[in-house]
Amino acid sequence: MIIKMFYQRYLLKPAGTKKKTKLWVLILIVLLVILGGILVIRAISLRHHKLNPSPAPALPARECNRRSFAIKPGEILPFALNRAGVPSEITDRTITALRNFGFNFRSLRPNDSLILFYRSETLFQIQYWHSYDSIYQINLESVPYQVTITSQEIKLQPAIITGEIQNSLYQSLIAKGEKVSLIVAFTEIFDWEIDFFSEPQPGDSYYILVSKKYLDSTLVGYAPITAARYHGAIGDFYAFRFTDPDGVTEYYNREGQSLRKTFLKSPLRFARISSFFGLRFHPIRRIYAKHQGIDYAAPTGTPVVCVADGRVITAGWCGGYGRLISVGHRDGYETRYGHLSGFAKGIKAGAEVTQGQVIGYVGSTGLSTGPHLHYEVRKYGSPVNPLRLNPPRVATVKLAHLPLFNALRDSLMPFLSGKSPLPEPVP
Repeated sequence: MIIKMFYQRYLLKPAGTKKKTKLWVLILIVLLVILGGILVIRAISLRHHKLNPSPAPALPARECNRRSFAIKPGEILPFALNRAGVPSEITDRTITALRNFGFNFRSLRPNDSLILFYRSETLFQIQYWHSYDSIYQINLESVPYQVTITSQEIKLQPAIITGEIQNSLYQSLIAKGEKVSLIVAFTEIFDWEIDFFSEPQPGDSYYILVSKKYLDSTLVGYAPITAARYHGAIGDFYAFRFTDPDGVTEYYNREGQSLRKTFLKSPLRFARISSFFGLRFHPIRRIYAKHQGIDYAAPTGTPVVCVADGRVITAGWCGGYGRLISVGHRDGYETRYGHLSGFAKGIKAGAEVTQGQVIGYVGSTGLSTGPHLHYEVRKYGSPVNPLRLNPPRVATVKLAHLPLFNALRDSLMPFLSGKSPLPEPVP
């Protein structure tokens, strides 16, 4: 359009003006060439910037400083902030912001991190590191203070952890550099199958298929165990984590039966049986008498869990039992936990309890020569050997979902036999 107007105005002129017209044409052409060059260079520059963005300028170290503090045992957050040198007014507003956000002030743990960020000696942000995936950030530059929760980027790395027991499962896994949380997760899976106090033997082996969580190069935890196996003198036990189309997640054995049973194998973990069920010489009465339960030697204060859902019958002093908890269960079963040093909060006659719930703590009350738990199982009043109890399983994989479970099981079996290593991760 512009060229057409120029043509009509300047080129369609009388002959006497042709010299001036040619000069204007030459000037216009030069200007168009320059303008076009500028636009091309600008476009190339923008394209290069999009493909290769420059990093955001970082604050110089002198403008942004951080000071870190560790939470001390028994310390509450206001005291920790005060110890870190935070003014009382900022502390009050920080506590209010966290309370409004729903922060659990009772969740503070020793060695949690409190980090203060300063810009030109002005405190502008506070971070509370509860864990790598729970970092609370308090922005002090907003009104009112704004709280957000973030997490560090975690890398998952699949692994097969195998080993042979020499002394104990605990020592074997710790020697491999694994964390206690993995040991707890593994033993919880087989709680209904194996009594890890008495049944593991030297030479038993284990296989654990799990994804490890890494923060940079530091192991910080584990995803739920994918599959596991315990092979030993007591038997060969498998566990496969399966989520069916209905959203139900359970650990199942090779036949698709839930590993959960109505009774746990033991009310304690990682201790030894000091006295078995049956006839024995009583260490205090100095006579032979039938021992109607089993004794677990464990340190005073060790948590004792209820082996099955039920209702507390009694919780108090009971002669030679010392402090005793008796729990009634379905089908005429009763369990007793004796010589306790104390009861867990809320444990009293009539209280509902669930399987795995802590109900008391190991002690040496009553007729006892040292810290241990006396554990009894009775059915309709008659003593039953706890080690021979074979309670029913909770559930099985639904028939409609069995093909999916079988496919998952078959894909994981080679990893639990040592026949198939994990594929190398793609870089």
